[in-house]
This record gives sequence, C-alpha cells and structure tokens, in this order.
Amino acid sequence: QGCTFRRHGRAASLDSCWLLAASRALLLMSFTIAQFNILGRHMAGSMWFHYARDFLPKGLAAGYPDWYRSAGYPRCLLWKQGEGPARYYRFPVLLKEIRALNADIICLVELDCFSEFEEALRAEGYDAVFEARPGKRDGCGIFWRRNTFAQAAPCSSMIFSVPENDRIALAQPLRHLPGNEPLLVVSTHLHWDQAAGHQVGEAQELLAFATRCEAEAGEDFVGATVVAGDLNTPPGSEAYRFLCDHLSDASTAYGPHVFTSMKPDVYYFAKPRGSVHDHKAGEEWHYQQGRKEVIDYVMFDGRTFEVEVPVMLPKLDAGASKPLYGYWCGGWDFEAFPARGFEDRRYDPNWQPRRDRGKLQFGIPNRLHGSDHIPVSCTLRFRTSEGSRSSRRKCPIPASGRPKRSRPEANAAERQ
Repeated sequence: QGCTFRRHGRAASLDSCWLLAASRALLLMSFTIAQFNILGRHMAGSMWFHYARDFLPKGLAAGYPDWYRSAGYPRCLLWKQGEGPARYYRFPVLLKEIRALNADIICLVELDCFSEFEEALRAEGYDAVFEARPGKRDGCGIFWRRNTFAQAAPCSSMIFSVPENDRIALAQPLRHLPGNEPLLVVSTHLHWDQAAGHQVGEAQELLAFATRCEAEAGEDFVGATVVAGDLNTPPGSEAYRFLCDHLSDASTAYGPHVFTSMKPDVYYFAKPRGSVHDHKAGEEWHYQQGRKEVIDYVMFDGRTFEVEVPVMLPKLDAGASKPLYGYWCGGWDFEAFPARGFEDRRYDPNWQPRRDRGKLQFGIPNRLHGSDHIPVSCTLRFRTSEGSRSSRRKCPIPASGRPKRSRPEANAAERQ
C-alpha cells in the first residue's frame, strides 16, 4: 500500500514510510546462493552406494543387502524412469531439492548431466554456464536467475596444476540487476584425497584465479568474489584456514555432529581393486568406511558482502532422544566396523557382516536426498556504503593474490 502524509493527521508517518522504503531497498540488495554436489549420474556406482535402497530395483536390496556382482545390481543408482523398476529415481529427487532452495544462484559440481539440468532450470528462469573436467564428463555448472542477474562477461575456467589435469574452477562475472552491483561467482570441486594434501595448493591457486578474473572483469569487480564449492577439506584444516585468511565463511558455528556429506559403512564382494579385467583374480570382501563431515562451503569477500541468512547445517547426534528425520538409508546398521569375521571369511561368498536389527543405518542418498551431499545455501547482501566500495578498490593485493584478513577476523571464521 502507498504511504500517506497529512500535516496534522495521526495516519501520517514519514518515519514508517522511510523504514518501509529502506527495508525494501535492503531486500533488493540481497540474493541467495547455493552449493550442491549432486553425486553425478554416472558416478553413483551401486557397488559403493547400494545402501541407497530407494534407487535400486524393488526387492534387490532386500535379497542382497551387501553388494555381489552375481546379484545383478545395476551399474549405477537409477536416475530416471525407463532405467528399471524402482520406488524413486535420483533426477526428480535432486530437482525437488534444488527447487526448494529457491536460490538466485546455484553452483552444481560432479555435474555430468548438464544438459538435463539446464533444460529443466531454463524453463524456471535460469541461465547457465558449464565447464567439464579435462577428459571427463563431469564438471562445474553455475546457474543464475535471469530476472535477478545478467552475465557481465564471458565465463573463465582454470585447471589446477596438482594433481595434473584433474580438477577445475569455473568463474562467471554477473551483474545484479536491482542494484547494478558486480559479482564474481566461482564454482569448484577440489581433489577428494584429504590425506594427500592437495587442497592447500588448490586453495592458493583458487584465490589467485579469482583475483585474475576480478581484474579481467573490471575495476568494480575487485573484491566482489563468492566461492561455492565442495572443497574436500574440513573446518580447521590448513586449506580451510588459508581460505579464511582471505574470505569469510557463510556458515554458522561448526559444532560436533554437523555435516554436509554423509555415507555409512559399506561392504561389497568383488575382485581386488585394479583386477577387474584379470580373469585369474578371485572375488573377496571389501569394506569402505563411512564418513560424516563438513566439506561444502560458501565463502565470500567481506569487503563487498555481508551475511543476511547464514548456511545452516543438519546435526546427527547419536545421543539425541529422537533420530534425525530424513537421513535413514533404509536398512539396519552393522554391529561393528570392521565386522567380526571379516578377515577370517574374506574369501567366503556365504559370509555376511552382521547387522544390529533395530539400529538405523544413516546415510544418503535416499528418497529425500538425491546425493551423498546436502545442498548448502545462504543469503548474502551487498554492502551499500560508498566507503566499502572504495576500500575494496584501493586495498592493495599482496603477492599471494588477495588482501589478507586480520588474525582476529580469521580466527572468528574458523568456527568449530
């Protein structure tokens, strides 16, 4: 409704009109950005994800709760109708999750089916860019609402130097239409092996790449970067600390039991790794230890942005009186890990790891979550003061690539 002003009337309220206008202006300066590792269509091998019973042919998991080649498992979890009978299919579940985010910008990684998502989201008002990993189907995709953002320049990509020809980063300069503000979105998926420690070097390359892309996009893009990615490194790690020296984490405090990715323990009966085509190799039991960890992030340059709504993460607390809804993968958990008898019966196809009937096995994907990661999203707001804009333009860029934050700021970012 319009505001009215009367010189002597009680209904008059210039203050309320001003507050309404100011709040509307703030809303126009906000946007929601999401990061989601979708677990690629061709990357959800049933050998490792057979616990995701919702996406397997009916009755298969009940008869063979642990993976056997002879059981006739499909190569991957079922994606769409037509691939076989299942109660649910991953693509529509993933689309439902993405739509529920109602995000202005969506960064998808492990994206090996870009055309399918592009077609579905184009009809809902999104434009997109994509870059594949070297020699791979999957890569990074950035989607944005065309009525909120416009492409300000062509996208740029980078191949990380170590490991060679394996991982990439994709950057897209955008223009926020309501406020004509610049934004550089960077999507990435760092190397999976945390023990190898590649993430530290990748983090350094990532920030140097963002700095180059800012400079190429124009002066007003300096300090206007938001990074969304699966960084494969937990809060407090060396790579995480390095990034937080230069960027701010959009999440709330990282307490115990929170996660962005969750897999349970799994057992499968197959040939040894690297011996699939060796006809002389026999099958044996393998196990893959599950994990529950925070590895997906949205990080931003605090010179240009501030958090309006932070990333909020689920919490799986074993001591809670009620299990966390939505993360049961459909079976009973194992009695112990490694299971008793594993070593003695490694080559026995009739052995099975014992389960604790009544104890839920938690893990995703399931009928509510199409990936082994959950999407993380936050709402950021452009800082509107002229002082913040000029400070980011004048702030010197060190040799490492980006202005380093003060130690108190960085410590505050390392919330665990």
